[in-house]
Amino acid sequence: MTGGQKAAAIIALAVVALAWFNWRMWRQFRAARAYRAGWSEADFDAMVADNGVSPAIAALTRELVAPYYGQGVVPHPDDDFARFLMIDDEEVADLVEASWWRLGLVMPTPANPVELPPMKDVRDLAVYLQSVVSRPAST
Repeated sequence: MTGGQKAAAIIALAVVALAWFNWRMWRQFRAARAYRAGWSEADFDAMVADNGVSPAIAALTRELVAPYYGQGVVPHPDDDFARFLMIDDEEVADLVEASWWRLGLVMPTPANPVELPPMKDVRDLAVYLQSVVSRPAST
């Protein structure tokens, strides 16, 4: 096999893998849209409110995770980051950082890092954000 043939084979494999990933995501979101036909943002807010999350934090959480969903799919608190949204821990940390900016909180620094708790699903993110907002200000 020549170098050009190897490169073509690798590119073809990458294209097939990307197509499979996109097809899988599309199918998953299509199923979620059908399953959640009556699910609304108010339902999301009510479900996370059961965990002590304020309406403002619920709305912020929905806005943060919305780009990971297909159009017309409302987030659900039980959506797993790794399995359903295919988001890794680094992307969750990016969501947390974006939320700190939006909430106007003092960002952690390398000298004073913040250890994030394990977050499995969207509910965990909302509860974490509520705990950050609810913390007494340090002096």
